[in-house]
Amino acid sequence: RGTARAMSVHVHRPASLPGVAVVVIDSPKTVNAITQVMLLSLAKAFRDLRVDRSVRAAVLTATGRRAFSTGIDLGDAERVFKMEESRLDDDIVHQMELCPFPIIGAVNGVAINAGFELALACDVLLASPRASFMDTHAAFGILPSWGLSQKLPRIVGANVARMTSLTSAPLTATDARRCGLVNAIVREADDARDARDVDADLHDTTA
Repeated sequence: RGTARAMSVHVHRPASLPGVAVVVIDSPKTVNAITQVMLLSLAKAFRDLRVDRSVRAAVLTATGRRAFSTGIDLGDAERVFKMEESRLDDDIVHQMELCPFPIIGAVNGVAINAGFELALACDVLLASPRASFMDTHAAFGILPSWGLSQKLPRIVGANVARMTSLTSAPLTATDARRCGLVNAIVREADDARDARDVDADLHDTTA
């Protein structure tokens, strides 16, 4: 069972994208809900990539068209919330922030709570027309774990952030593009061609 969960996160290096690593959340049967093992696997993936000098960009995406991630797997929530915050090596967002290269988020479906926060940890966001972003923490009386309440207002403005978090209403891809959360709407957000184009633009800018 543990092995199956660990396999729900994998990394590949497409031949068509030299220098780019693609990190995939791959649990479509659970709409990419995140378990403790998946969090640890994601953190390790970025921890390994950030010291790999051959990587100049990474793409974070998910399998399936329904969801980028629906947040923490409720069946594993107790174990997730007991994870030690001081263990920065196991903190996925901290590991993403340490990466010396840009991270492109490719969102093909809903991104809810922890899924939304993983998207916010990316430097550039691509979204398919079916993508949406939701913060339902307030509805459950809990606080975001990875700085959503600070990051979202800085990106979309205080008014949009308040409405998004207090009402738990979804931001559609069009809404997200309009308020600056999403950089571009693409036909399929995990399409390698779009990631390649963004990577080329970033590489030209930072080279």
